[in-house]
Amino acid sequence: MVKNYFLKIFAGIAFLGLLAACTTTSDPTESIPNPDDGPPPKKVLTKVSSNNISQEEYVTAAVTGDLQTAVSKDESAPGAFYTATVTYTNKNITKIKYVSSAASSLVYEFNIVPDATGKKIYNATSTTTGATPSVSVISDYTFTYNPTTNKLTKILEKRKEGGISAYNKFIDYSFVYSGENVIQVVSSKGLLDINGNPNMGTAVVSKYSFQNYDAQKSPYSTLSSVYFITRSLINPAQFYKISPNNPTSMFIELPSPTAPVNTAQSYSYDNQGYAVVEKNQNVTFTYKNL
Repeated sequence: MVKNYFLKIFAGIAFLGLLAACTTTSDPTESIPNPDDGPPPKKVLTKVSSNNISQEEYVTAAVTGDLQTAVSKDESAPGAFYTATVTYTNKNITKIKYVSSAASSLVYEFNIVPDATGKKIYNATSTTTGATPSVSVISDYTFTYNPTTNKLTKILEKRKEGGISAYNKFIDYSFVYSGENVIQVVSSKGLLDINGNPNMGTAVVSKYSFQNYDAQKSPYSTLSSVYFITRSLINPAQFYKISPNNPTSMFIELPSPTAPVNTAQSYSYDNQGYAVVEKNQNVTFTYKNL
């Protein structure tokens, strides 16, 4: 009798333990950690605004993020904008044409030969067309890269200006780096000698210094550096846009009598480390997810 009593108690305890085990495992989410959300979505820059007024706009392919068209300010005509149309061959950029909304502005057409990777320019030519032959230019560009780092170190532009059939002028762009960032571009513009080589004794020098980079991500790093190189050949103050990080000051020294210009920059960032606001000039960067 006593033995049966203890057997019943033991059986009851075992049954309660089984119920507790079923209750614990009935909802698997209580015992399995939340699934990993995975890497954040890739993003691409779509607009740059200053004081809520659009300054740059980028139209990209929906899936790949490849640049299709870009709109940026025409520095030679107040209130005007350049529209750049990008052409691809075998997924590599081979042509970019810039047309301004100002009829008086120059039209630029770059024809590009990419390297084997498609990420660098092997060489290029451009035609700059104005209202008259005297302001039109034909250019031939040679690109030099450091064989160890693969960084762009020099662009030599030989120019046919003023309707002359032979190359008569040059612009030499020399690049200085800190890490991966371009910290200075020295532009030397002068005459070619009788052998077609740059005569540096005739050169007029401009310096574009991009200083004190942060360690965060540049908005422009989401787009093609090939585009920004051609844009910078129109306006060399844009060359910082081929850098992966953001400069916190820029110092531009143009030939006399133009006074040097120093611009300070300060940023706020999103949770992926991309700049979303440049606070000093009240510039905002807008992205889309791919």
